[in-house]
Amino acid sequence: MQIVQGIAVFFILVMGVFWTLLPCGFGLHNFIKSHNTFLGWIARIGWASLLGMHFLLAYFFWFESASYLWLFALVAAHVLFLVLFGRDLGTS
Repeated sequence: MQIVQGIAVFFILVMGVFWTLLPCGFGLHNFIKSHNTFLGWIARIGWASLLGMHFLLAYFFWFESASYLWLFALVAAHVLFLVLFGRDLGTS
């Protein structure tokens, strides 16, 4: 049963990576175009750390013991990033 839970969590994390790359990436791009350089770098650092958290959590779920509360923290980080930087998710 633990293997099935690990696979399910890994699938959720992979979908989170795609969510971070596509919608959050479009939001980041549009935020950088409409704001100054300093805020753009803060947004880039936030996006890169959000992306890195997925791989870090995947490692901890497979090779260490991690709580499932970290998944909820990751979802909260997604929501926070999209509220702060990803208001405009258009592709133009």
